[in-house]
Amino acid sequence: MLAPGRFSIDGVRRWTLPELARLGFIEGRNLEVLLRSTDGDAAPLSKLAAELAAARCDAAIAVANPVAHLLRAADPRLRVVMGFAGNDPVADGLAESLARPGGMVTGIVMLGEELDAKRLEFARDLDPAGGPIGFLAGATLTPDRVARIHAEAAANGIGLVLVRAGEPASYPAALGALRAAGVRVIVVGSFPGFAGNAGLLAAQAAEHGLPLLCDWRHMAEAGCVVSYGASNAELRRRNAVQVARVLRGEPPGTIPMERPERFEFILNLRAARALGLAVPNAILARADEVIE
Repeated sequence: MLAPGRFSIDGVRRWTLPELARLGFIEGRNLEVLLRSTDGDAAPLSKLAAELAAARCDAAIAVANPVAHLLRAADPRLRVVMGFAGNDPVADGLAESLARPGGMVTGIVMLGEELDAKRLEFARDLDPAGGPIGFLAGATLTPDRVARIHAEAAANGIGLVLVRAGEPASYPAALGALRAAGVRVIVVGSFPGFAGNAGLLAAQAAEHGLPLLCDWRHMAEAGCVVSYGASNAELRRRNAVQVARVLRGEPPGTIPMERPERFEFILNLRAARALGLAVPNAILARADEVIE
């Protein structure tokens, strides 16, 4: 497995490997597991992809489209399972269709752009005064995705300030730049590096008085005011089923790519109050769960 964040490795350890064991692939018995990640830095990913390709893995889990492309470049014969694709893998050249990918890649598609759009909508609800919304982009966010985020914001009359960050050392400068631009709410883009350092990111944002809207449940529990996304546990287990099918000899191109079926909206009211943020009734009404 290769990921731009240790959070993904934690998820594989917690949910994917136990599900693989249930399906008959047990680490240390008939399964060898190689896990490689950075802490949000994109630069080493190419070297790590080459290492996994040299190991002649029977299958590789790739976290995010750019990582899948790096693995494919390192060895076009490598069978890749996306865990998870943030961009449309068909438009990105990784698959012919979701129902029948047709090549060497299958996996889970996260609907990242649609989720970004929903979180922008929620951010506007949190800041109805109409100020600019911040978007904290991960190190691997592709230029075409950046363009579409700006287009989505413009189409909805939202002024957007996008700033990139990678490893934790880059957070203070990125948050400071967003605050200096007049941002009062930040949408945190889907990125394993952010997910793995959610508590640190939320604490540093709180120092600037900035509420965060994130993707995974645990990020709301760690201090983001809102999280909206799929269940990490469910998707990791579904990923394990796909990996097992590949290990049993099915070509990835014949295994349908899957999309999440349900999403969770978690509101951390305690974090909002600590920031002095008045949460509108529209947000309260949407919440599946409220952390008091």
